[in-house]
Amino acid sequence: MKLPPAALTAPSLCPRCDSPATTPDYCIQCLLPLRRCGSCHGVAGPFDRHCGFCGYELVQGERRLPLWRLWLLAAMIPLVAGLAFGLSPYSAGAAHSVTGLVRAASTPSPVPSATRDSSLAVSYALPSGWSASHSFGFAVLVHWPADAGKVTAAGADLVQVRPQASVLEFGRPAFDAPAVDPGDPQAVLGYQVGQLLQAPPTAGSAIGVVHPVKAVTVGGRPAAEAALKITDKDGRTFYFERVWISSP
Repeated sequence: MKLPPAALTAPSLCPRCDSPATTPDYCIQCLLPLRRCGSCHGVAGPFDRHCGFCGYELVQGERRLPLWRLWLLAAMIPLVAGLAFGLSPYSAGAAHSVTGLVRAASTPSPVPSATRDSSLAVSYALPSGWSASHSFGFAVLVHWPADAGKVTAAGADLVQVRPQASVLEFGRPAFDAPAVDPGDPQAVLGYQVGQLLQAPPTAGSAIGVVHPVKAVTVGGRPAAEAALKITDKDGRTFYFERVWISSP
């Protein structure tokens, strides 16, 4: 066993060959891996658990100052401050504000009440910010008030309307096609879509099918729906969805 040097300095020689340890990683003479003591920065071998000079346990790494243990006290400052504020009279106002915010966030938004249209024998719920009117026997729901006048100017034909926002129109249009069963929603809607594809709504416009006619169920009644894309001569694109519901 190698004895520590007599001088009060950390050992700086290789534990195997006594060569000067010029690098902290390995001995340049015998290539023994070396470690530095985290307390006195002396040289130790790879299998040494304690420093041969100061007895420090090498696995602990760098020796820290006693002040580093104060981190626990610093971590308790927010906890103590929170407890002090909670026990103080100033916490009543903050608790009331937080309670109000929680109640406001948990309160569900009111559901719009249903409106009964006696002329069309249907009921609908008008969303917030929308308005309803009648035009040519149809109920028209618009999100942008100016779009209602456009629907009236187009004779309630939404295919010819160029709205600024979403427009909803529903009614009971007359259907007269001898070869089509009016009680078959798919047949009726397929006939109407075919008529639109053959004759675009305005000159210079193009119309295409986004979603072909398919069978759906609306309110427990058989129905059919289709979606079209209309591009006018100015390059603007509008989407038009039509739903036909079989109802007495």
